[in-house]
Amino acid sequence: MMSIKKKTLRIPMNERLYAKKGCKVIAEKLLESGRIEGMTESQLSCEIFAHAYVFYNFRFVPKQLGKTDLFKKILRSASDGVDIEDGGDSLIRRIAYRMIWLMPAFPIN
Repeated sequence: MMSIKKKTLRIPMNERLYAKKGCKVIAEKLLESGRIEGMTESQLSCEIFAHAYVFYNFRFVPKQLGKTDLFKKILRSASDGVDIEDGGDSLIRRIAYRMIWLMPAFPIN
């Protein structure tokens, strides 16, 4: 039986990922070029933005909470960039990404 390998892509973390409009443009280009498949533009935009949102807003997490293993794991996951693969993440993560998409983007500076 032949297995089909999923394509993966890493987008380095940077401030332009923290703009919803920029995420939409990036998602559109990735889908048009075929670099990522099996996701809608909306799903891809939400995932990109959610990673940037966590990374740039981690500073608002109370210090004690930020020291927990869970929050350290979440920050590590977001800080090295956005890892995307064909078909996207699990349903639970996609729901979380959509909820983050609805959050206000606070100024970075």
